[in-house]
Amino acid sequence: MVTVEQVIAYCERTLAARFLANDQEGLRRLQLALGVLIEAAQEAGDQETGMRLRVLAAHAANRREGLQDED
Repeated sequence: MVTVEQVIAYCERTLAARFLANDQEGLRRLQLALGVLIEAAQEAGDQETGMRLRVLAAHAANRREGLQDED
């Protein structure tokens, strides 16, 4: 079974890889996936995980905006 820690670690690695690859679409998809996970955490009443996922989604959005500014 996959743990929350493993999912978050995967998302962090994916965020870094997509940013380094200048992959705006990949960052957008990651941000959308994180949004679904945030909703799941909220529904489960897990505020701590929800907050961690929100921070990660914000990082994805910021990285994506940074790449858009370079274009």
